[in-house]
Amino acid sequence: MFKSTRKTATMLVSLLLVLLIALTGCGGSGANPDSEVTSQNADKQGPKVVTMAIVSNWDSLIPHDTTSSYSDVIINQIFDKLAIIRSDGTFAPRLADSWEMNEDSTVFTFKLNENAKWHDGKPVTANDVVFTAQVMSNADVPAARRSTRYFTGTDDSGIETSAGSIGVEAVDEKTVAFHLKSPMDPSYFLAIFNRDFYIIPEHVFEGVEMADINKNEFWQKPIVGSGPCKFDNVITGERVELTANENYYLGKPDFDRLVIKVVGAQNLLSGLISGDIDIIAEGSISLQDWDMAQAQENLVTVSIPSLGYQYMTCNTSKPYMTQKIRQAIDLAINRDVIINQLLKGEGVPATGPLPETHLYFNKELLPIEYDVEKAKQMVEEEGWDESRELLLIVPQGNQVREKSAPLIQQDLQKIGIKTRIQITDFPTLLTMLRDGDYDLGLIGSAGSLDPGESVFNVTVGHMNNFAHLTDPTLGNLGQKGSRGTSFEERKPIYDEYQMVLNEQMPFVWLYFPNKLQAYNKRLSNVPVEDFAFMNWCVWEWKVD
Repeated sequence: MFKSTRKTATMLVSLLLVLLIALTGCGGSGANPDSEVTSQNADKQGPKVVTMAIVSNWDSLIPHDTTSSYSDVIINQIFDKLAIIRSDGTFAPRLADSWEMNEDSTVFTFKLNENAKWHDGKPVTANDVVFTAQVMSNADVPAARRSTRYFTGTDDSGIETSAGSIGVEAVDEKTVAFHLKSPMDPSYFLAIFNRDFYIIPEHVFEGVEMADINKNEFWQKPIVGSGPCKFDNVITGERVELTANENYYLGKPDFDRLVIKVVGAQNLLSGLISGDIDIIAEGSISLQDWDMAQAQENLVTVSIPSLGYQYMTCNTSKPYMTQKIRQAIDLAINRDVIINQLLKGEGVPATGPLPETHLYFNKELLPIEYDVEKAKQMVEEEGWDESRELLLIVPQGNQVREKSAPLIQQDLQKIGIKTRIQITDFPTLLTMLRDGDYDLGLIGSAGSLDPGESVFNVTVGHMNNFAHLTDPTLGNLGQKGSRGTSFEERKPIYDEYQMVLNEQMPFVWLYFPNKLQAYNKRLSNVPVEDFAFMNWCVWEWKVD
């Protein structure tokens, strides 16, 4: 039986990659100076204020109806989820003190923290968890994060089959059980479903029709949560101001106020240097600013291995884009040049969608091979027509990716393959990928906690099968892996999946760029490595 208790505060995660989705940074701040709150406290006896920056505006404060990681930064401080995931591959309690899976891996039971209370003083109960699940699975409630399809009483889209039918049960006031349609790896449940499952207060919505939940004025000022911070004020598009929850059951944060502020990516470093912001909650220091950031005496700088990756998709529907040609292209690309010249060394080469540090990484894929002569020979053996010119499409917005295209073009020229680069906006690129109007295409992924994150991209008939594969082998392997109920069962399946992925070579894997973080030295004990997992754990921070 899979079990976790407070004495064993963490458990091994069998899923280390994360998703976690790469959004373009934009925006800025222009706050009213009369209400401006900054981290520069002139009066040392005054309130202790910490300011976090996000590089783009949030889209919603409704936990179940947002697609934005910038919204997550705010929601994560006001509301709670059951558990958190650390970057070292362990889970730790948050709202849930402990959890256990039954023998056949179909019922996952959580014990809630006895001291957990809503910001209005009412206890957080199992009924709140059930209510949240019912809201997420109700057809009348818009829910961008409707990830309830795993539970009994729901259809394949996660919508309940009848009123209140979802298989989430309040066993007692502080115990809740999730009934699954089929056996599931408990780590998969915690890493995937739990990631976006923020509990909302049932009593606040008493008497409100399900169809009106998202329209309720509560979401404009969500003053009742159970998280480490309480809502205080918002200036739409600019910042949200919070106060520390003095009664937070995991410990009062070591500050009085927390300001989450929209700061354009180009202004992050200047804001950190001036003290206008203390830390980047969602976003990254640019490569152009990295050397200067490292030179600042008031800043701590951390280069964090990324979960996201960049790759080049190959259109396998083109008769000349044979498996051998795709393998030759892979051999011809000098990833080290891209990483050293464009990323200043802040990244690692990719052999697939999983980094080498991932528990599910297949070490048989190492070392990464770079062999121009071998690639040239393979191209000649295929009888390649050197007058043919391949269309390489590149989306706008990511400068490193745009600059990598000419380097790839030069590498392919060395083996007799000509390319024409076309830079386009992202929606157009997606259309071209899906319609098959390309030969090669540069694209990226934010990664995921799930080792099968890339399976949809190789599933025949899926809209994201950009490579236009017709062989179901990879998709079937991915689906088989997702049905496993333990690491021991899933690991050999995903090992095979990675090997077949590299043999068929529908994608040429390029690199994992590091995330460049910086924060003010007045902060300490900040788990910046966990930010990519949507966990900021502000109650653990120490603030001077």
